[in-house]
Amino acid sequence: MRWVGALLVSVLLAGCGAAAPAAGDFRPATKGELRVATATVPLPGFWEEPGGFEYELARALADRFDLRLRVVRVPFERIVSGDLGGADLALSQVTATPDRERALDFSQPYLAATPAGLAHSAIPDLAAARDTRWAVKRGTTLAAVLAGFVRPGTPPALTADEPAALTLLAAGAVDAVLLDMPVALVIANRSSGSLRVAVRVDTDDSLAVALPDGSANREAVDSAIRALTDDGTIDRLTKRWLGGDARDVPVIGRNR
Repeated sequence: MRWVGALLVSVLLAGCGAAAPAAGDFRPATKGELRVATATVPLPGFWEEPGGFEYELARALADRFDLRLRVVRVPFERIVSGDLGGADLALSQVTATPDRERALDFSQPYLAATPAGLAHSAIPDLAAARDTRWAVKRGTTLAAVLAGFVRPGTPPALTADEPAALTLLAAGAVDAVLLDMPVALVIANRSSGSLRVAVRVDTDDSLAVALPDGSANREAVDSAIRALTDDGTIDRLTKRWLGGDARDVPVIGRNR
């Protein structure tokens, strides 16, 4: 009966393998498909029709895992609370924070994204920033920067997404919108000189891939992001879709 014991061991080992994929092995929720959640489409530079930095990054990940790409829309507040709407991962300008790490897993960062103020005129210092009427997408680390560091005299307008905040800016209802620096640079570059990146907050914030809490795919995604960084893909996508120069933008301090 020794062969029975050997067969049982082989079956158990196979079962363990099914539950815990090998390092670098991506297992999608839907066979043959990489589902990527994002909140805002279109978003200049990031999600366009078609194209954009995060859209092309999603395509690169799907190609690396030999899967078809499917993009699904999920509200940002659901994503950062851990609900990806059944997607395998989210690419939605998400910054990893201790609070979010209680509900999500994160890859290594793929893009630096300090907070930046988009406005029609200069915001030279913190005092001016506090006198500014702001709009910001609610539920973001950007909203926390406004509340915890900038502390404007007028409570900021909290919007559902970036386009709604930009609409308030265009209508003159606010003076500035706080965005991730790459988004702010793209919009300023496409504004024919009517908008500028007026100020930035000196933080080390960066964007990362968000995955469901406890995802078995975290190692595979980390490996893919490292590879796409090392082979120059992420740098090429940055230059193609984002660009811009933030060296002359005034800095108002560090959010600690």
